[in-house]
Amino acid sequence: MRRSRRGFSLLEAIVGIAIATALLGALALFTVNLGDARERLSRISREIECVDALFSALERGCATAVVDSAEFGAGIDGNESTLRIVRAAVGLGNDGRAALSDLTVTTIAFDQGAGRVAITRGLERDELPAPVRAMRIRYLAEDGWQDAFASDEAGAFPVGIEVSVWFDRGASADFAEPADSAATRPDRRRFFRCMGGPKVDPLAIRSIESEVTR
Repeated sequence: MRRSRRGFSLLEAIVGIAIATALLGALALFTVNLGDARERLSRISREIECVDALFSALERGCATAVVDSAEFGAGIDGNESTLRIVRAAVGLGNDGRAALSDLTVTTIAFDQGAGRVAITRGLERDELPAPVRAMRIRYLAEDGWQDAFASDEAGAFPVGIEVSVWFDRGASADFAEPADSAATRPDRRRFFRCMGGPKVDPLAIRSIESEVTR
Protein backbone atom coordinates (compact mmCIF):
# COMPACT_ATOMS: atom_id res chain seq x y z
CA MET A 1 0.00 0.00 0.00
CA ARG A 2 1.18 3.40 -0.83
CA ARG A 3 1.55 5.82 2.10
CA SER A 4 0.08 9.16 1.15
CA ARG A 5 2.37 12.12 1.66
CA ARG A 6 0.94 15.54 2.22
CA GLY A 7 2.82 18.87 2.42
CA PHE A 8 1.82 22.11 4.13
CA SER A 9 -1.10 23.89 2.71
CA LEU A 10 -0.81 27.56 1.81
CA LEU A 11 -2.94 28.51 4.81
CA GLU A 12 -0.74 26.56 7.22
CA ALA A 13 2.38 28.17 5.78
CA ILE A 14 0.89 31.64 6.17
CA VAL A 15 -0.08 30.90 9.79
CA GLY A 16 3.41 29.60 10.55
CA ILE A 17 5.04 32.67 9.05
CA ALA A 18 2.71 34.93 11.02
CA ILE A 19 3.56 33.18 14.30
CA ALA A 20 7.30 33.36 13.59
CA THR A 21 7.02 37.03 12.69
CA ALA A 22 5.14 37.76 15.92
CA LEU A 23 7.77 35.96 17.97
CA LEU A 24 10.60 37.83 16.25
CA GLY A 25 8.77 41.12 16.77
CA ALA A 26 8.30 40.41 20.48
CA LEU A 27 11.97 39.49 20.80
CA ALA A 28 13.05 42.66 19.01
CA LEU A 29 10.76 44.79 21.21
CA PHE A 30 12.16 43.15 24.35
CA THR A 31 15.72 43.84 23.17
CA VAL A 32 14.91 47.49 22.43
CA ASN A 33 13.18 47.94 25.80
CA LEU A 34 16.13 46.34 27.57
CA GLY A 35 18.52 48.72 25.82
CA ASP A 36 16.32 51.71 26.69
CA ALA A 37 16.17 50.61 30.33
CA ARG A 38 19.95 50.30 30.50
CA GLU A 39 20.40 53.73 28.93
CA ARG A 40 17.83 55.24 31.29
CA LEU A 41 19.52 53.67 34.31
CA SER A 42 22.91 54.94 33.13
CA ARG A 43 21.49 58.45 32.62
CA ILE A 44 19.89 58.51 36.06
CA SER A 45 23.15 57.33 37.62
CA ARG A 46 25.09 60.13 35.91
CA GLU A 47 22.54 62.71 37.04
CA ILE A 48 22.64 61.51 40.65
CA GLU A 49 26.44 61.59 40.61
CA CYS A 50 26.35 65.11 39.17
CA VAL A 51 23.96 66.62 41.71
CA ASP A 52 25.60 64.82 44.63
CA ALA A 53 28.99 66.31 43.75
CA LEU A 54 27.50 69.75 43.05
CA PHE A 55 25.35 69.95 46.18
CA SER A 56 28.09 68.51 48.43
CA ALA A 57 30.56 71.16 47.23
CA LEU A 58 28.00 73.90 47.87
CA GLU A 59 27.05 72.56 51.28
CA ARG A 60 30.68 72.45 52.43
CA GLY A 61 31.34 75.88 50.97
CA CYS A 62 28.34 77.55 52.61
CA ALA A 63 29.20 75.99 55.97
CA THR A 64 32.79 77.30 56.18
CA ALA A 65 32.95 80.27 53.78
CA VAL A 66 34.65 83.54 54.74
CA VAL A 67 33.22 86.97 53.96
CA ASP A 68 36.50 88.39 52.66
CA SER A 69 40.13 87.35 52.50
CA ALA A 70 43.28 89.33 51.80
CA GLU A 71 44.60 86.55 49.56
CA PHE A 72 41.55 85.56 47.49
CA GLY A 73 39.08 88.44 47.86
CA ALA A 74 35.35 87.86 48.27
CA GLY A 75 34.39 84.68 50.07
CA ILE A 76 31.19 84.31 48.05
CA ASP A 77 31.28 85.83 44.59
CA GLY A 78 29.05 84.71 41.78
CA ASN A 79 26.41 85.29 39.14
CA GLU A 80 23.72 83.11 37.57
CA SER A 81 26.11 80.54 36.06
CA THR A 82 29.32 80.74 38.12
CA LEU A 83 29.96 80.70 41.85
CA ARG A 84 33.29 81.08 43.62
CA ILE A 85 33.55 80.25 47.33
CA VAL A 86 36.57 80.87 49.53
CA ARG A 87 36.32 78.62 52.53
CA ALA A 88 38.41 77.57 55.49
CA ALA A 89 39.44 73.98 56.00
CA VAL A 90 38.03 72.45 59.17
CA GLY A 91 40.53 71.04 61.66
CA LEU A 92 40.11 69.26 64.97
CA GLY A 93 41.68 72.14 66.91
CA ASN A 94 43.99 69.84 68.89
CA ASP A 95 47.19 70.37 66.91
CA GLY A 96 47.91 73.92 67.98
CA ARG A 97 46.27 75.43 64.87
CA ALA A 98 42.96 77.19 64.56
CA ALA A 99 39.92 75.02 63.95
CA LEU A 100 39.31 76.96 60.71
CA SER A 101 42.45 77.54 58.66
CA ASP A 102 44.08 76.98 55.27
CA LEU A 103 41.78 78.89 52.93
CA THR A 104 40.83 77.05 49.75
CA VAL A 105 38.88 78.17 46.69
CA THR A 106 36.04 76.18 45.15
CA THR A 107 34.57 77.32 41.83
CA ILE A 108 31.37 75.96 40.32
CA ALA A 109 30.82 76.92 36.69
CA PHE A 110 28.31 75.99 34.00
CA ASP A 111 29.62 75.95 30.42
CA GLN A 112 26.53 76.33 28.23
CA GLY A 113 28.44 75.56 25.02
CA ALA A 114 29.74 72.25 26.36
CA GLY A 115 26.60 71.52 28.38
CA ARG A 116 28.64 70.57 31.43
CA VAL A 117 29.09 71.73 35.03
CA ALA A 118 32.65 71.78 36.37
CA ILE A 119 33.89 72.01 39.96
CA THR A 120 37.39 73.37 40.48
CA ARG A 121 39.19 73.00 43.79
CA GLY A 122 42.55 74.68 43.71
CA LEU A 123 44.32 73.23 40.67
CA GLU A 124 42.00 70.23 40.34
CA ARG A 125 39.12 70.52 37.88
CA ASP A 126 36.34 67.93 37.83
CA GLU A 127 33.83 68.00 34.97
CA LEU A 128 30.60 66.36 36.08
CA PRO A 129 29.38 63.51 33.85
CA ALA A 130 25.73 64.41 33.24
CA PRO A 131 24.90 66.71 30.30
CA VAL A 132 23.22 69.86 31.61
CA ARG A 133 20.95 72.08 29.54
CA ALA A 134 20.79 74.94 32.03
CA MET A 135 21.87 75.86 35.53
CA ARG A 136 20.75 78.91 37.50
CA ILE A 137 22.21 80.28 40.72
CA ARG A 138 20.33 82.87 42.78
CA TYR A 139 21.32 84.62 45.99
CA LEU A 140 18.87 85.50 48.74
CA ALA A 141 19.87 88.74 50.49
CA GLU A 142 18.00 90.66 53.18
CA ASP A 143 16.30 92.74 50.50
CA GLY A 144 15.31 89.81 48.27
CA TRP A 145 16.63 87.63 45.46
CA GLN A 146 19.67 88.73 43.45
CA ASP A 147 21.24 87.37 40.26
CA ALA A 148 24.76 88.23 41.43
CA PHE A 149 26.43 88.64 44.81
CA ALA A 150 29.85 89.58 46.22
CA SER A 151 30.29 89.18 49.97
CA ASP A 152 33.22 91.63 50.16
CA GLU A 153 31.08 94.41 48.69
CA ALA A 154 28.06 93.53 50.83
CA GLY A 155 30.22 93.10 53.91
CA ALA A 156 28.20 89.99 54.81
CA PHE A 157 27.03 86.63 53.57
CA PRO A 158 23.76 86.18 51.71
CA VAL A 159 20.96 84.49 53.60
CA GLY A 160 21.34 81.55 51.28
CA ILE A 161 22.03 80.32 47.75
CA GLU A 162 19.55 78.55 45.48
CA VAL A 163 20.80 76.28 42.69
CA SER A 164 18.53 74.91 39.95
CA VAL A 165 19.64 72.32 37.38
CA TRP A 166 17.95 71.28 34.13
CA PHE A 167 19.49 68.14 32.65
CA ASP A 168 19.79 67.65 28.89
CA ARG A 169 17.70 64.61 28.04
CA GLY A 170 17.47 65.16 24.31
CA ALA A 171 14.27 67.17 24.49
CA SER A 172 13.40 70.02 22.15
CA ALA A 173 16.36 72.22 21.28
CA ASP A 174 14.38 75.46 21.53
CA PHE A 175 14.83 75.62 25.31
CA ALA A 176 15.56 79.24 26.18
CA GLU A 177 15.77 80.91 29.54
CA PRO A 178 14.88 78.78 32.57
CA ALA A 179 11.71 79.84 34.32
CA ASP A 180 9.62 78.61 37.20
CA SER A 181 6.80 77.29 35.03
CA ALA A 182 5.46 73.78 34.76
CA ALA A 183 7.07 73.36 31.33
CA THR A 184 10.56 74.27 32.55
CA ARG A 185 10.51 73.09 36.15
CA PRO A 186 14.09 72.23 37.17
CA ASP A 187 15.04 68.60 37.45
CA ARG A 188 16.86 69.35 40.71
CA ARG A 189 16.74 72.45 42.88
CA ARG A 190 18.07 73.12 46.36
CA PHE A 191 18.46 76.02 48.76
CA PHE A 192 21.62 76.29 50.88
CA ARG A 193 21.72 78.50 53.95
CA CYS A 194 24.96 80.34 54.61
CA MET A 195 26.40 79.95 58.09
CA GLY A 196 26.81 83.42 59.55
CA GLY A 197 24.34 84.95 57.09
CA PRO A 198 21.72 87.55 58.08
CA LYS A 199 19.03 86.37 60.44
CA VAL A 200 15.70 85.81 58.73
CA ASP A 201 12.38 84.68 60.09
CA PRO A 202 12.63 80.86 60.41
CA LEU A 203 9.13 80.49 58.98
CA ALA A 204 10.17 82.42 55.87
CA ILE A 205 13.25 80.22 55.44
CA ARG A 206 11.14 77.10 55.90
CA SER A 207 8.72 78.35 53.26
CA ILE A 208 11.59 78.97 50.82
CA GLU A 209 13.13 75.56 51.46
CA SER A 210 9.80 73.79 50.98
CA GLU A 211 9.17 75.74 47.78
CA VAL A 212 12.50 74.83 46.15
CA THR A 213 12.14 71.14 47.00
CA ARG A 214 8.81 70.75 45.19
